[in-house]
This record gives sequence, C-alpha cells and structure tokens, in this order.
Amino acid sequence: MKKILISGLGGSFFPYFNDQLKEIYDLYYVDSNEQLKYIYPDYNFFHVPLISDPNYLLALENVINENNIDIYLPLIDEEIVDVINYFSNKIIVLAPNLEFVKLCLNKYDLMSKLDELNISKIKSYKADNFNHEIDYPIFLKPIFGRGSRGIFKISDKDQYDSYFKLYNQYEKSDIIVQENITGQEYTVGVLVNNLGDLIVINSKKVLNKKGITQMAVTEINKLINLTVKKLLSKLKVTGPFNIQLFINSKNEVKIFEINPRFSTTTIMSYAASIDEVSLFLKYFNVKYDLDLIEPVEGINLYRRWESLFFNKQWIF
Repeated sequence: MKKILISGLGGSFFPYFNDQLKEIYDLYYVDSNEQLKYIYPDYNFFHVPLISDPNYLLALENVINENNIDIYLPLIDEEIVDVINYFSNKIIVLAPNLEFVKLCLNKYDLMSKLDELNISKIKSYKADNFNHEIDYPIFLKPIFGRGSRGIFKISDKDQYDSYFKLYNQYEKSDIIVQENITGQEYTVGVLVNNLGDLIVINSKKVLNKKGITQMAVTEINKLINLTVKKLLSKLKVTGPFNIQLFINSKNEVKIFEINPRFSTTTIMSYAASIDEVSLFLKYFNVKYDLDLIEPVEGINLYRRWESLFFNKQWIF
C-alpha cells in the first residue's frame, strides 16, 4: 500500500477520514498536540513542533524519510507553501500549485484577482486605505489567517475603532475590510488533477456554521459549477481546494474565501462514495476526460460534540 502522511490530526476531519482510507493506504499522522497519541493510540502518530518552529520542516522530513512516505497531505494553511517548496521534488504533495496557494492565502489579493477576472465581485479594502466607502455593517478580518479568527461583523465606526484596540497585534495594513454579503452560503470542494483537469465539484449548502460548518447538505448547483469552470479557465489551478461563497438575492455568486487544501466537509464526498484522494492519485499525470463527478443530492452532514477521556496509564 502507498504510504500517506497527513497533518492536522486534531481537526474535525478525524476519525472519519482515517476510517475511509485505512483499508486502501498505510496512514501516518503528524500534529503538534502530543496528547493525540492518547486519543488515537492505534494510529501511526508522530509529534512534531508547531509550524512556526524553525525545526518543523526538519521534523517532517525525518518522519517522511524514516517511514518511506510516498504522499504528503497538508491540511494546515500555514504549512502549505513551505511544504510545496521543500518536498514537491521528493514526494507527491497533495495540494494545489504554489502560485494558486499563495493567491488564496492572501485574502486581499484573492478578492482583487477575482474582481479583475470578473469571477466574483466583493467591495474590499485594506484597512489602512479605507475611508468608510462602504455602508455599515461591514466585515473585518485578517488578510492572512484561517477559520473565524479575528473575523467580526462591524455595525458602526465606534466598533470599527474598537476592533483595532481589541486586536492590537494587527496593523491596519494586515486587515481587509469587506462589504456585508447576504444570501445562501455554500462550501464547495473542488478536485483538479496535477494536469489541470477538473474531476470533482462537491457543493454543500451550509445550514449551520460556527467557525466550521456544523450542518450542511449536498446540492448539485449549475450556477456554482459555471463559476468553478470560469475560475479554472482564467487561473492555473491544480490539486484540491475549497471555495466559500454566497449566492445573493440577485443570483450572483460572491466568493469570500478559497482554502487551498481539502476542507473538513470533504468527508461529504466520502459519504457519497467519492474517494477524492484516490481520484487525485489515479489521475496524477494522467489525462482526465470523463464526466464531472458530483455527490448525489441530499446527503446531510450533522456534526456533534463528543467527550473523550483518557488516562496516560492506560496506554502501553
């Protein structure tokens, strides 16, 4: 079996993702949370430093070399650029191409590019150049960052000024200001092989969200499909990525973020028997000219809390 090393074991991907792949691949994991070895005692788990640690890549390299890893699947935004630069000539890195990753990780540059290419238009400013051209409410969020960290809906100028007092670690040049977008939210998984061939579009209507999507349902959406294909026609994109967007009352697609990796809702593909990891590897350097793959409609995701208990003395 091919050996796959996966980061971010502490995320909501697991254990479901592991259960879907464990019969096909020899799976290995890394994470900075050493306690995970007690949560998943049967996994091939390796504790590594935080991504910000200068020894992170060296620790990864040791795991890869000592275990003859074939494929690395990064699930943490902050590592992807360095991992591609460091490992892509040695093993398969299951991530988008470097140029697209860099674009996605800079939210202001991404919004500007999507606007320039007439793919999606959301009024966006860097806070240091913002003179309240957008009516309140507005959204503030870090230009570099993931999840819901530092993201706030701002109702007036007093709240705007208070944001920078509360988050004083940010300069105004680090923050993007965006108009408030309303409508139906979707999270859309897209899989493209390393040759740029579109394989999968997995559109999920978001029913409830708190930081991560907690409830969603698969939907085949022609408007989203057209938007994805337009994006691929204008930008060089390979690998897996996830688009977060709204469709507003005018039936306009408003993309507010693209994550250059598998998202946690990729598990909804697996619930529909679509193995995106295996599809990428099957068509690595192989032309994909078959029909677009989409999950059947109506598959619901419902995430719930789970309480786990362990005692280190139980683990031998």
